[in-house]
Amino acid sequence: PFSTMGWPDKTPDLSEYFPGHLLETGHDILFFWVARMVMMSLELTDKLPFDTVFLHAMVRDKLGRKMSKSRGNVVDPIHVMEGVSLQTLLDKIKNGNLPASEHKSAMIAQRKDFPKGIPECGADGLRYGLLTYMKQGGSI
Repeated sequence: PFSTMGWPDKTPDLSEYFPGHLLETGHDILFFWVARMVMMSLELTDKLPFDTVFLHAMVRDKLGRKMSKSRGNVVDPIHVMEGVSLQTLLDKIKNGNLPASEHKSAMIAQRKDFPKGIPECGADGLRYGLLTYMKQGGSI
């Protein structure tokens, strides 16, 4: 995170925001990403990039696969709150970062899971889901 704040120069942003306090992440990238952040930060700045790591549960789809933008099986929280049409969901697949070879299967899944799109649920439904998911264990 320090490289985005002007490092190696001693910029106002670097002195204000680095090191940070909290990193929130899933356990699946703990050793692939978080450990690298710590090692690079210690090597290049002599500081830990954060002092607390909060590991959240893994959000999974109905098939038990990790939800991932690159897999095309994520649901945008804004779509849950405000609602979205099926066509918008399909357009998001076409215009997102999903490889073209995966478009067809992702679109079939979206049509099956959300044949009428996602109805507006408001923020309360989303808050309830977020509040209860920690009681679910390592995967929800």
